[in-house]
Amino acid sequence: MNLQPIEALGTVWHIELFEEVSDPTALRRSMVDWLEEYESRYSRFRSESWLSQLNRTGVFSSPDEQFVDLLTQALHYYQSTEGVFNIAIGEQLTKSGYDANYTFTATAELPPIPPLPEILEVSAEKISLQSGSLDLGGIGKGYAIDALAAFLREEHNLQYFLINGGGDMYVTSDKDTPVTILLAHPDDRSLAIGTLELKNAGFAASSPRLRAWHDPKTGKLHNHLLTKHNVASYVVAPTTTEADVWATVSCLNQTIETPANIHQLLISESGHVIKDTFIYLADNTNYTLYKK
Repeated sequence: MNLQPIEALGTVWHIELFEEVSDPTALRRSMVDWLEEYESRYSRFRSESWLSQLNRTGVFSSPDEQFVDLLTQALHYYQSTEGVFNIAIGEQLTKSGYDANYTFTATAELPPIPPLPEILEVSAEKISLQSGSLDLGGIGKGYAIDALAAFLREEHNLQYFLINGGGDMYVTSDKDTPVTILLAHPDDRSLAIGTLELKNAGFAASSPRLRAWHDPKTGKLHNHLLTKHNVASYVVAPTTTEADVWATVSCLNQTIETPANIHQLLISESGHVIKDTFIYLADNTNYTLYKK
C-alpha cells in the first residue's frame, strides 16, 4: 500500500506499507503533522524554528531532548570524520545564495567554516553557539527518517514499511523479505543505474549536482555541499542518519576511512567507479553501473 505523497522538508515523501492498516487517511495525517512539527523545529529557512533562534541569538535554553540528541550526533560525526562533516556551514550557504528566498546570488566572500566543537556546546540545560550559524542539511533528513520510523513502530504498531524522503530511505522489510530500491542516476533522477536490495537498513545518496546554481551576477557555480569534487555517492548503513552523513562526507572527501558497517558506491563525473563496497552487502545484491 502506498500512501499519498507528502510534501515536507523541501522534498516529496513516499511511504510504502507492506501490511494492512485500518485507516490509511488517519495514518497519513499523523505523519503530515509529525513532519510539519519537525520542519518547524529545525529548518534554517523558518525564522522562528528552534535552529533559527539558536543561529540568531546564540543560545537556546531548556532544549528538547531531540534537539540535544540531533546536535550531539552532529558533534560526534564531526569528530569521527576528522572534521569533514561540519554543520557550521549555515553562514557560508546563505552568503553563497542558498538562502531562505533562494536568491542564488552571493552577497559576500565566503568566510572559512569554523571548527564545530569550538563554537557549539550542547547540554540538557542549554545549547550555546559562539559564532556563525548551523545548517542541518547533511544530517537532518536522515535523522527525521529514523525518528519517523520509530514513530510508525511505537505509535502505530507498524513493522513492515519503507520511508522515502526525497531519495533517502529507511526500509524494514516486506514481511521479512528484502525490498528492492532503485539507484537514481546522478544527472537524471528519472533514470536508474541499477537496483539494490535492503532489509532493516538506511540508504542515502548525494551529489553536488543535485542542488547547484550559477550566480546570476558573477556566473560562478555554487552547490549545496560547498565542494569542488563532482562525485555522486550512494551509501547503505544501519540507520538513515549514518547513511545521510556518510553520503555527504563521501562527496567531500573520497579518501577518508569509513566504518566497516558503512557500504558505499562512489562515481566520478565521468562515470568511473571511485569506490565500491556494495558487493559485501549480500549475495543477492544486484546493480549495474551507467555509462556516459
